[in-house]
Amino acid sequence: MSSSSFPTAYEPEAAIVRDLRDYIFRSYQRARAFNFAIASARAKENGGQEDMNLEGIYDLNDYLRFCDKLLKWAPDVSSPGDALLRKILIFYWVFEQPSVRNLQTPVLPETSNTDLSWISYWLVGFAREIGHWMDTPESAAHVESFYNNPIYNKDIELYKKPPGGKWGSFNEFFSRKWADINVARPIAGADNDSVIVHGADSMFGGSWNIEDGFVNIENQAITAKGIKWPVSELLQRLGPDFDNGSLMHAFLSPHDYHRQHAPVSGKVIEVKNIQDQVYLQVTKKRDGTRLAADRGLTREATEISRRDHKKKVELRSLDAPDDAGYQWCQTRGLIIIDTVVHGKVAVLPIGMAQVSSVVMSVQKGDCVQKGDEISYFLFGGSDIVIVFQNRVKFRDDLEVNKTKINVREKLATF
Repeated sequence: MSSSSFPTAYEPEAAIVRDLRDYIFRSYQRARAFNFAIASARAKENGGQEDMNLEGIYDLNDYLRFCDKLLKWAPDVSSPGDALLRKILIFYWVFEQPSVRNLQTPVLPETSNTDLSWISYWLVGFAREIGHWMDTPESAAHVESFYNNPIYNKDIELYKKPPGGKWGSFNEFFSRKWADINVARPIAGADNDSVIVHGADSMFGGSWNIEDGFVNIENQAITAKGIKWPVSELLQRLGPDFDNGSLMHAFLSPHDYHRQHAPVSGKVIEVKNIQDQVYLQVTKKRDGTRLAADRGLTREATEISRRDHKKKVELRSLDAPDDAGYQWCQTRGLIIIDTVVHGKVAVLPIGMAQVSSVVMSVQKGDCVQKGDEISYFLFGGSDIVIVFQNRVKFRDDLEVNKTKINVREKLATF
C-alpha cells in the first residue's frame, strides 16, 4: 500500500518542515505511525485534546502547519494561561506518542554520545532554526506581554532594563540579568566555604549518591528495576573523579531567571558544550485535562503504561522507562570547578526542548567566587545537574517537585 493513502493538502513553507513531511510520506508505515500519533495525541483520555484544540491541530496537516508557524512565532503571552509553554509542549507531545517513539533514538546509557536517528536529529535541527529566529529583532515584537502576565512578571522590577529602552531580540529579553543580583538573589554563606549554594532558580528534582561510578535511578512508583547511569558518560573525560560522590537535579520553567551561578569557589578546570539530543517528556496533568512537562528522573506508573502500551495489570513487571535519566543524552554544558579543599564540583546546564543553546560565561583557567555567573540559557525551559566529587549533605527540607530553590540560596554543605 502506498503512503498516498494518507493525503496531505498542506505544503510547508519552511524547508525543515518540508523535510519532515517528505520523510513521513516516503513510507506507508511512517505515514500510518504519524497519523496514529496525531489521533493518540488528541485522545481525550490522554490529556492533550484541549491543548491541541487551542492550536487548531486536528490532523497531520494541521500539525505540519503548526510547525511552520512555530518557526516564526514571536512569543506572546497576552492571552490567559501560558501560550509559550503550551506551544513547546504540543510540539513534543506528538513525538511522545507510542506509535512514533521507535523512530527516535532511545534515551539509554548506551545511546549517550552516539549518532542520532533521522527524527532525533531533525528535532535538533528544528530547535536550531527556532534559536536563530529568537535572535532576530522581530522575535521581540510581543515582549511587553510578558511584563503584564502574572506567570512571567514576578520580580520583574528587579531585572535590568533593556538597553536603549528596547530589547533587541526575544533571546536578549529571555536571558536578561538582575539589576543588582545581591538584592534580587543574596548569597548564602558568603564567608563559609563549607556552604554550597544553588546554581539556578529551579524546582528541586532529587538527589542521589554515586556508587562506583553509577547513579542508580529507580522508579519509586512501582516495583521496578532501576537503570544504572554511568557518571563517565555524563561528565566524559573527568567522570571517574566523581565515582563515589553526590548528584542533584533541578528543573527551570520558562518564567525563571535563566542564568547559572557557581555553587562553590575555585578554579575552572573544564568548560565545554556537548551536543546531543533535544528532548522533552510531556505528560498529562494530574487533573487529566491538559498537558504538562515531565522533568523528573523517574516516571509514574500510569505514564509508563501509556507510553509502552501496557495494561495496568502488567505494571509490576515493568522496568524503569527508557527516558529516566534523559540528562545523560541531552545537549548540555559542562563546567567543572576545583575547590581544592572540598574536591571538584561539576555544573551541567541541560538544554531542554527548544533551548539547545548553553552559553558559557567563564573559560578554562578562570577563578570564580561562589555565586558568580558561569553560564546562561537562551529560549526555553531547562534543567541543571550538579555533581560533587565528595559526598555532601543536602538541606533536610528539600522535597522533590515541591521545593523551589533560588540561585545562590543554600543547597547543601560539605
